[in-house]
Amino acid sequence: MPAMSSAPLKQSQSQSQQSQQPAEGESRETDFSLLVKKTILRILRETTTTRTMDTDLNPSNLGTREYWDETYSTDLQNFEDTNGVDVGEIWFGFESERRILSWISKSGISKAASMLDIGSGNGSMLITLNKSAYTDLTGIDFCEAAVVLATKVAAGPPPRSIKYHVADITVSEDGQKELPHIFSRTFDVVIDKGTYDAICLSPEQSKEKRIAYMRNIAKIISADGILIITSCNWTKEELLAQFTGTVLVRPNSVNRYIDRQTDKKLGK
Repeated sequence: MPAMSSAPLKQSQSQSQQSQQPAEGESRETDFSLLVKKTILRILRETTTTRTMDTDLNPSNLGTREYWDETYSTDLQNFEDTNGVDVGEIWFGFESERRILSWISKSGISKAASMLDIGSGNGSMLITLNKSAYTDLTGIDFCEAAVVLATKVAAGPPPRSIKYHVADITVSEDGQKELPHIFSRTFDVVIDKGTYDAICLSPEQSKEKRIAYMRNIAKIISADGILIITSCNWTKEELLAQFTGTVLVRPNSVNRYIDRQTDKKLGK
């Protein structure tokens, strides 16, 4: 009897094992899912350990003066051809400007605080601030066509009291002597909506330009000043590590705003 019962028992175990084995397609899907997860984890580990000041992003034409000269020359022509209707692209969109304005308002920053927009483009950010009664507003851009466009847009109607200058935030100390209205004073709030990103994409001397940017920011920001920086290329942690590890830019000011940006993106 035991010998006779052993065969069915083995057959039952075999059948049970077969029923528990996944189908071929299911097995491949599981393997693929695991591969994707491992790949994502590897990328996350690499990006959190290697994206420092010594990390260069892949160069792009967005990091060249030629690209922006051509872009704003076209925007300026379109503005004139449409009698001021087409003001050009809003970098990062109106939503980014609204978030910046909201943060500034909630932070209790004085309406009379001096504010500098680096890479001001068509001046949209400063117009948004001026509409909310901020008055001491200055914009700089290394592209002359952008400054001309921003000046025309600010002329209205209604006219807005905003100052614009052609200036490169990465300029050398010798070059700063020709721009005393920017580099011989300080600002309470410095706003960067994509300029640091563009500098990081420069095909030539990207790291040197980033260091010059930080050095000059540290020079023109007041002792209790705030740097507001919006980036699509760097995380909050990476920006904090780069800025506080290179020059004495106050980390709490940067940290508070980038936290808001991160929370917004996460839907919090």
